[in-house]
Amino acid sequence: MNKLLLSCAAFLTLFVTVESLTCRSCEVSVLGSCLFTDHVNCTAQQNSCFDAVTEFSGHLLPIYSRGCIEDSMCRNETNQPILTITYNVTIHCCSTDLCNSAASFKLPLAAVLAAALVALWSQKSL
Repeated sequence: MNKLLLSCAAFLTLFVTVESLTCRSCEVSVLGSCLFTDHVNCTAQQNSCFDAVTEFSGHLLPIYSRGCIEDSMCRNETNQPILTITYNVTIHCCSTDLCNSAASFKLPLAAVLAAALVALWSQKSL
């Protein structure tokens, strides 16, 4: 009886895993390159993968992100204000496994720190 229950549980787990969408995710990006890429399984409500860039007015660096998203959230936004800065969000959505952008390379920690220092230095010189 235990083997039957275990077999049923394994079968249901396989079915649930097959049904969920898998997307690339990116938590940290510098100059458009994802530093720590991973694959995530989307929830039942998140039925699309996305690849997005948020660009700011002024001399701020853009922010890039990837992951899972609901279809209703998959829309571009333009001229949105945050205090005195405006931003535009461009989102590209797709609905097949790992469809949100090509795999990216991983940078060493020294390169990440150097890029962060350059960004801070460029902001101070304004």
